[in-house]
Amino acid sequence: MRRRTMRTRIAAGLAAALLGLGMLTGCGASGTGQETEQTQGKEETQQESEQAGTPASETSVPETAASETPSSETKGPESAGGVTVSNTLDGTDFDVTYEAPQRIVSTAGFTTEMLLALGLEDKIVGYSYMDNEIYPEYKEAFDKLTCLSDTNPSREVLLEAEPDFLTGWASAFSDKNFNLDFCEENGIKPYVPKVEGENASIGQVYEDLRNLGEIFGVQKRAEEVIAHMEEQIGSVEEAVKGQEPVSVFIYDSGEDEAYTLGSGLASDMIAAAGGKNVFEGDFNYWGAVSWESVLEADPQYIIVMDYLAGGDLQEKIDFLNTNEALQDVDAVKNGNIFSLGLTDVTGGVRNAEAIGTMGRNFHPDCFEGQSAD
Repeated sequence: MRRRTMRTRIAAGLAAALLGLGMLTGCGASGTGQETEQTQGKEETQQESEQAGTPASETSVPETAASETPSSETKGPESAGGVTVSNTLDGTDFDVTYEAPQRIVSTAGFTTEMLLALGLEDKIVGYSYMDNEIYPEYKEAFDKLTCLSDTNPSREVLLEAEPDFLTGWASAFSDKNFNLDFCEENGIKPYVPKVEGENASIGQVYEDLRNLGEIFGVQKRAEEVIAHMEEQIGSVEEAVKGQEPVSVFIYDSGEDEAYTLGSGLASDMIAAAGGKNVFEGDFNYWGAVSWESVLEADPQYIIVMDYLAGGDLQEKIDFLNTNEALQDVDAVKNGNIFSLGLTDVTGGVRNAEAIGTMGRNFHPDCFEGQSAD
């Protein structure tokens, strides 16, 4: 891979360039009716595909957790030279040195929730692309934040927020949005989430939380969040240990063909819950497959993506149940169809509960007598 060094400078005359610009108003906190950022990632492989998003779940992140001590390699932003983190975008590695950022803009619901989980709401000066209702635990803090746009904000609106740190979907850093040159010219340090990389796993979720913890000097809190997630996921893995993995198909959208997920974080989550994504390894991230290939794979379970901008959930389920091509599919015959949202299977604190939901659907006998918490 190629490597470059990100050097950030504040463009001269930025304040004058921003004079007269007004903040975008009127966007809802839940992002209802928006086009989701996940679609931008999909458009790289299928221009006509539908979007994806996620409903909020209810995993609790405690005030304290078993892991109290940050890694010995952790350096807070107050350390000399700041915190340097390797980022990857479109196959290119580049280092960014963060020196105690104070003004965050998040352009994805999952990164906004990561930041809120780390207690960084006072540093968030704007957000966009909320694919779904905010996680209930963070609603009070979230309601105090400023919505810049239902989709990616314009460059003018972003600059008016005066961020010195930008994170979100990887496509936020595309040429049509806020590429690395734009960030450098305007004194904005980018952070590209590791969960946006190829073949991402739960390990990359933890890596993102740790990186953000280092960048903002909240390493202890990051370790607490990670420890709680590890405990929840570990209990599911222990419960399904020794069970034969069930076959699983993720249905996002599409009628002429099915838009689904190949390798990536969701596949890793399915495996932790005692399942196997039938299209894992066929492609990375999202892609289209024929209904004939779904029939041939004959999944035992179907997970339907539910999201605010993606149409009616029940209509999707009805489509699967009435699709002539799927009447002999095991999941359809046995009614083994349930829903999760995109944010549940994107990187963040929701992943632990989503794995529990999967496990209880895949292997219900393994969870008899256990609560869903």
